[in-house]
Amino acid sequence: MRQIRRSLFVLTGFVGLFPFLSMGQIAGGRSTLNFLQLPSQSFNTALGANQVTSNGSDPALYIQNPALLDTVQTDRVSLNLMPYLADTKFVNLAYARQLKRTGGIWSAGLQYLNYGTMAETDDIGNVIGEFRAADYSISAGYGHQLGAFTIGGAVKFVGAAVEAYQVWGLATDWGASFKHPEEDFTAGFVVKNIGFLRRNYSGGEEPVLPLDVRAGVTFKPKYMPLRFSFSVHHLNKFDMVYNDPALFYTYDADGNKISRKVGWAEKAGRHLSLGAEVLIHPQFRLLLGYDHLRRQELRLVNKGALAGFSFGAWLRIKRFEVGYGRAQYTPGFGSSSLSLVMDLRKRR
Repeated sequence: MRQIRRSLFVLTGFVGLFPFLSMGQIAGGRSTLNFLQLPSQSFNTALGANQVTSNGSDPALYIQNPALLDTVQTDRVSLNLMPYLADTKFVNLAYARQLKRTGGIWSAGLQYLNYGTMAETDDIGNVIGEFRAADYSISAGYGHQLGAFTIGGAVKFVGAAVEAYQVWGLATDWGASFKHPEEDFTAGFVVKNIGFLRRNYSGGEEPVLPLDVRAGVTFKPKYMPLRFSFSVHHLNKFDMVYNDPALFYTYDADGNKISRKVGWAEKAGRHLSLGAEVLIHPQFRLLLGYDHLRRQELRLVNKGALAGFSFGAWLRIKRFEVGYGRAQYTPGFGSSSLSLVMDLRKRR
């Protein structure tokens, strides 16, 4: 009981930041630091990118949902490498440990999206030098189990730098999950990126964090070697549709071109992500995923190919776990993610 009171005291302290962190928070619209919505490990990349209830021993899962922190992650460190779009590189590093004083799991992590070196030019296009650009997040999280429930929170110092222009701020994630004590069933939700941003330049739109409210379930049918995950994302903004008038249009009775209307079912479907684990062996799994929003935004006219689909694999070898995930964007083009998890505990 004493450990629970201490844990609740810590989380209450985090909650006390809510009024301050939510200043300037806007649901929907354009946002800054969208790398915060990228999957933090290959496991999530392969399962559709938005899962909030997928369990595992990777401490970086707390970046997806701090309520996923579990005792199986203690004294583990993970590294995730993702060569991203246009030769950018996304790196995630995480560590988790259980502390006896609080009884819960603490974690810390670093996310770094490197855009590389770019040419600096003057007003008429002459190259006058070079500059670098990057996004980053340094975070700490905490999760505590209360019976079948786990509650968790994370605080993140986030920022971006392009040459001398900088944006920085503070953000929090809050989540909860329920694990059935007997069945392989998990349900959970998370509110991501509540906070504020500041900048060292004027002009243009005010920077806004990418607020995202997610919920989901993961379950395994008793006699099937499969585990399924379903999640819904961006519950804070129902209409996620962008209709390109040059591609999606129809005609009215007079023959005038008008934008195509999108129905309620399609708008709802764009919040859905699906994932499946094929449990071939306790030490090996195949992973499949689908994100309907990515599918609809990236498919070309009559050439959708595998846009929105993802796949991967997971393998455990003694103290190490290796994961691979690939998300497909357009025909012949996508991004891959490679994760390595190491158990630091000494074996007897």
